[in-house]
Amino acid sequence: MWKVLVTESIHEEGLAILREARDVQLVQKVGLSREDLFAQLQDTDALLTRSGTGIDVPLLEAAPVLKVVGRAGVGVDNVDLPEASRRGVVVINAPTGNTLSAAEQTLALMLGLIRRTPQANASMRRGEWDRKRFMGHQLNGKRLLVLGLGRIGTQVALRCRAFGMDVSAYDPYVSPGKAENLKVQLLPDLADALAMADVITLHVPLTEETRGMLDDRLVRTIKRGAYLINCARGGLVDEEACALALREGRLAGAAFDVYSMEPPGLEHPLLAEDLQDHIVLTPHLGANTYEAQSAVARIAATNLLAALRGEPYEHAVNLPFMEQRLTGQRRAFLTLARNLGVLATHLAERTEGAVSSCQVMLRGPLFQDEEEPIRFEAPFRLKPYTVAFLKGLLEVRHGAEVNYMVAPLIAQEKGIQLEEGFGESSTYQNVIDVKVGTERGSLRLVGTVTEEGRQRVVRLDDYWLDLIPSGRLLLFQNHDRPGVIGKVGTLLGQAGVNIANFALGRKNGSGLALAALQIDQELGEELLSTLRHDGDLIWAATVCLKEGL
Repeated sequence: MWKVLVTESIHEEGLAILREARDVQLVQKVGLSREDLFAQLQDTDALLTRSGTGIDVPLLEAAPVLKVVGRAGVGVDNVDLPEASRRGVVVINAPTGNTLSAAEQTLALMLGLIRRTPQANASMRRGEWDRKRFMGHQLNGKRLLVLGLGRIGTQVALRCRAFGMDVSAYDPYVSPGKAENLKVQLLPDLADALAMADVITLHVPLTEETRGMLDDRLVRTIKRGAYLINCARGGLVDEEACALALREGRLAGAAFDVYSMEPPGLEHPLLAEDLQDHIVLTPHLGANTYEAQSAVARIAATNLLAALRGEPYEHAVNLPFMEQRLTGQRRAFLTLARNLGVLATHLAERTEGAVSSCQVMLRGPLFQDEEEPIRFEAPFRLKPYTVAFLKGLLEVRHGAEVNYMVAPLIAQEKGIQLEEGFGESSTYQNVIDVKVGTERGSLRLVGTVTEEGRQRVVRLDDYWLDLIPSGRLLLFQNHDRPGVIGKVGTLLGQAGVNIANFALGRKNGSGLALAALQIDQELGEELLSTLRHDGDLIWAATVCLKEGL
């Protein structure tokens, strides 16, 4: 039985899924003190919550068997994602459940702000009839800037285009192809984009990268007379700077549904009396619809349960990608990337020393055309193949517990500088081209997958070859002269080791060669020592590319 602890009010549709599961013990404890919560967590396998429970280091330390945290909503700023990842705790949210509700709330605030509807309503209730005072604007023909073209930003862009707005976007993580399909102009510079927009709406997560993204400097670049709307996350906008811009007339109006501190106190700068005619404020209502609350509860509960059972699930925010979504060829490249990482570690240790930097170049149309679902919450924005390479690179010394979730974190902690890029391929249609920097130099590895789905490593350091990266390998470097390969084959044969495949690379002008033999049996250290000495090898090492070994 899996113990699932629910600490906040969750829609009944989500609770029913867990209640009806025969392998779940559902425990609902809303409003627990911190002490009582920690006591409950001692034997809790999964935690289902909203934004009111802080998933921090002390809580995770108090939950030794915790496997999954489910968030019935989108934002996960209440969760320490790196610490959860280090402990192998999968964090799941429900990003699609409130997409339409949040988009519609944005439109409601936009229309209310520009037509001054809330102020007009308040005036009517005071018995006034002052039409001239509430002169507004129409959306048609206005230039909209969407900051963040994810799920919600996309839906806002589509609806605003229906209003006849000229829609542009700023999002450095969105491909030009996606923007073109949406008929949205993708702008490369945020300050320039702000200076041209009549209406600005934010739809990005709150991360270290985006916190305070609209600071005083950027607020001052906003076009005079523009309107600013934030239905995304509190903390994205410098609220003091926004209040000052409203007071000085640089902003015509602002609408906020989220705040840096919630609830905001009466001293909050946006609640100042003199700003009332130019601002619309709501108490974080973006997901506050019956439909959204039902959907996020259902999505979070369903995926939490699947994660516990080891079944395919979605929306794991601290996993850099969902492996089951990759097609056959992409999955083959994922395995290839991991194998290149393992080979890189062994080669570096034999020739150049500890790895200090990695440059992963993904070359070819397969990587450029890849359109993955936009998931803003992952701690690292890396392609699956880069993450897989890091996994292979690190698991040689850190063990099989290095998974896709934790590999980027370990690399960061070890100070490994990482660069990811894209480009065109020449000889092969698609390749993963990796350059690894060490304390004494660098080495390069290149791999591809054939049209039949077969992996090939075609370059190891300065040697071009045709290596099948599978199973157990014997790698060695030798002086390029007759008899060496024969000696190695003889010694292996005498030891009862069968050679399944053989790949040889020669470096012109150096007098050296590099060989990789795929072997069926494991080699002991004594046989390796004999190979080095009697085979006249410069160095020799065995590599196992099997997962978990």
